[in-house]
Amino acid sequence: MLPAPLQDLVDQVDACEQSARDLVNELTDAELNWQAKPGQTWSIGQCLDHLRATNLVYVKDFLSRVHAAGGASDRFAGLTPSWLGRKFIASLEPPPRLRAKAFKAIVPSSTVRGDEVLAAYVASHEPYRALLRASAEVDVNRVTGPNPFLRLIPMSVATVLLAIPAHDRRHLWQARQVRAHSAFPRE
Repeated sequence: MLPAPLQDLVDQVDACEQSARDLVNELTDAELNWQAKPGQTWSIGQCLDHLRATNLVYVKDFLSRVHAAGGASDRFAGLTPSWLGRKFIASLEPPPRLRAKAFKAIVPSSTVRGDEVLAAYVASHEPYRALLRASAEVDVNRVTGPNPFLRLIPMSVATVLLAIPAHDRRHLWQARQVRAHSAFPRE
């Protein structure tokens, strides 16, 4: 049994996965890859592919850090990110207030297949769920590591745990905006 704050994050990710399923349900690959401004805006599929890549990059290093801290750290003591961590998490929530260019490692593929991108997005949460389970055994506010993209800025595991569902919500919101666009092809 996970502590309530960690179970809440599992529930949030489950909700994001259901939202993604509802969003791509019955879309053709052409609809999934449609862009309002080709080369400037992302398609629904690109939003999901970006989330897949980002989830995997963020969790990878932090899962090993949590495993290394097991037993050497205090037990789970809630989720209390730093001031900077809270600002970062808030910046990820929809609707986006700032647009930033994606780092090369998390730039989505230019075209995707619907069945593949949805399955890959859902699968990208398995390492996250493993991180959540492992986090029940450590103080995630004290276990830190470098931000995968801004190496000089340390991040706590608590920040990573809260950032993943916030980032998912942001790009699922973006994908819903694509589907709601007046020029979106409805076949």
